Amino acid sequence: MAIGRLEAAGIEEARLDSQLLAAHVLLTSRTFVLTHPDQEINEYAAEALLQRREAREPLPYILGYREFYGRRFSVAPGVLIPRPETEHVIEAALGLSLPSNAVVLDVGTGSGILAITLALEHLSWQVIASDYSREALCIARQNAMNLNASVSFARMDALTGWAESPQFDLVVSNPPYIRRETALMPEVEHYEPSIALYGGDSGLDLYNRWIPSAFSRLRPNGWLAVEIGYDQGPAVVAIFKDTQFTRVELLTDLAGNDRVVIGCRA
Repeated sequence: MAIGRLEAAGIEEARLDSQLLAAHVLLTSRTFVLTHPDQEINEYAAEALLQRREAREPLPYILGYREFYGRRFSVAPGVLIPRPETEHVIEAALGLSLPSNAVVLDVGTGSGILAITLALEHLSWQVIASDYSREALCIARQNAMNLNASVSFARMDALTGWAESPQFDLVVSNPPYIRRETALMPEVEHYEPSIALYGGDSGLDLYNRWIPSAFSRLRPNGWLAVEIGYDQGPAVVAIFKDTQFTRVELLTDLAGNDRVVIGCRA
């Protein structure tokens, strides 16, 4: 019944979602649900969650978490839901040649996935996570505590709160890059924070504003790594080069789409 209702609501992965919702109600795993099809379930609790999903509320907001780079991060409507594509920013950053005690800044940290993952993958790095949203910082701090990650937090509007002098060996970000008029799925358009989604009419507003600002705050041989939209590679590469970044590279995701741009301050 649950699968049919979710299919009628236009949800593509109705079977998977219904299994995860059942596991959430039972406080168990999806594997348990699959291997115990006759397990009784609290119908009132299940109905409440099912109605939320029928209304196209994103499943991670209902469950309260999303997996990212092999770790579970808490999420809530105040932050963007982590996507697998963002893991390519992690891979790009980990592939760079940086000092063992590198100072790293994550701009617009949201739930903290980039900052926390980098801090856990490189325990000697000093990682700072910034965001303008108090709600996002609260969630990111909780994730850092839950995952025992050593991360500092700062409430800043992009890079405007930092001194102009070079301070960082690496700056990373997944900025808002969706064009204002882009048609989105109901889960995204109606539930995720618009401030974390839209990058103006072209989708490039944030890149134009703070890629030059990031350049001035990078130490010599410091790097900038940013996630981009699937068709924004040439435009963002041009901004990097106009800002005098060197060793600029456009990296693709597993589907072959443009996904990350990196550049070095020589």
